[in-house]
Amino acid sequence: MYADLIKEKFPHDEGLDLYKAPQLPAVKLGKVLMKDTRIASPNDVLGLHLWSGFLGGGFLAFTQDRVYYDGGEFALEDVKGADAKGDKILVTTNLQGQLIPHEVDVKNEAVAKALARILEAISALDPKAEAALSTTYDPERYSAAEIDWLKLRDEVMRTIDFLYERYNDGKLNMLEYESKKEELLGRL
Repeated sequence: MYADLIKEKFPHDEGLDLYKAPQLPAVKLGKVLMKDTRIASPNDVLGLHLWSGFLGGGFLAFTQDRVYYDGGEFALEDVKGADAKGDKILVTTNLQGQLIPHEVDVKNEAVAKALARILEAISALDPKAEAALSTTYDPERYSAAEIDWLKLRDEVMRTIDFLYERYNDGKLNMLEYESKKEELLGRL
């Protein structure tokens, strides 16, 4: 899912040193793989930004489930937001309920904006919700009443999950959560 988004949105612009698979320059990819052993295979890299300067350089590499950069790495599923501040990307990740900031210096304002847009789009993706929405009902297998009941059941379960999240966030107390859950299950 993330791989499709990266393949679609990652810009290929050699002038900005942005490269997208399958047009990754072997020399530049080799430099990254020699510098960083966390990336297992050259085939794993979907998008790459490599820069060099007078005092050194750095990189940012997207794989199908992670982002690697000089100062660290983070999982794409943990990304909760991204913003470009000058030539830096400020990425907020959620690691086991704790918000962790990552500051990635890409040395170029245009690159920071482009990559922040991709990371922001990734933060908007919810694979679990998309999988739930992609569930289709075969109209020939079920009657109209059965399909309506299945849709109602799915909506009730999504609402209960939402209420549980609100309870965990402290916006509902246990009594409110349990009474609303009971009311919803009573509709089935």
